[in-house]
Amino acid sequence: MSDQLAFDFTLSTLQAPAVRFPPHSVPEPEVRRLSALASKPNAPAEDTFIYGGGSAKEAEFFKMFDRLSAESNRALHTVFDDFCLMGRCIVHNFGMQEPLLARYMPKYEQCHTEYHEREKYYKQPQIVLILNMLKALSELLAWQPDDYLGRYFGQMRLDKHFHGQFFTPVHICEFMAAITFGDGLPPEKPYVKVAEPACGSGAMIIGLIRHLQKQKLNNLGGKLLITATDIDQLCVNMAYLQLGILGLSVRITHGNTLTNEAWDAFDTPNLQINNCLGYFK
Repeated sequence: MSDQLAFDFTLSTLQAPAVRFPPHSVPEPEVRRLSALASKPNAPAEDTFIYGGGSAKEAEFFKMFDRLSAESNRALHTVFDDFCLMGRCIVHNFGMQEPLLARYMPKYEQCHTEYHEREKYYKQPQIVLILNMLKALSELLAWQPDDYLGRYFGQMRLDKHFHGQFFTPVHICEFMAAITFGDGLPPEKPYVKVAEPACGSGAMIIGLIRHLQKQKLNNLGGKLLITATDIDQLCVNMAYLQLGILGLSVRITHGNTLTNEAWDAFDTPNLQINNCLGYFK
């Protein structure tokens, strides 16, 4: 069983042969600077309510999207979509070695191709910024599981460009999880299966994690086997990115739950490992 994963989003690790992106060469001081950011995340500064109630750390993360948009001369909704897709590809292929490669090679190659299709729009400093954004998101999720991408999406009115989606606030999701799961997971079961048929940005699952953590349950990557589906590709990328960083075992499907159609699916790193170990029987 694999515990939660810790991601070190640095160009030095991403350039490992098994990952193969991004291709840009970066001066060693910049690699060291990025590596230093991988230390244990500090708690965000005292609540400075910006962007509708987030911490100062969250506001700093949100401002990175503005900076990426300005530096790349791409629209805000476009860089948000790029970040979610590139982040999903990086997390999926992160540190993938044998025997994972033997099992996941087609999906590995797909993510590799998708990444480079978006990476070509950005120069070297902007790739570094994207890695910093991944690191900032990882630190936020380590400090407090929350739907940071969904909140930014709503507060910046990106729904105007993406079918008008609205993501349920996490505190409502946590309340629903408390009603459903009560005092926690059944102690007699090694793991529990959870299905989310319209996952959006992953808020319902994040709400469940918050509730279970309050019940003193940890290492949930081996205690929950989660299947999540959404009809929208952006939602698939958002959910995969956040739930993958949280170290959960999730298969996220791009499909239509109502018609039982499935067009694509991605296993989070923790599920990849647990599948190879034969943990979920």
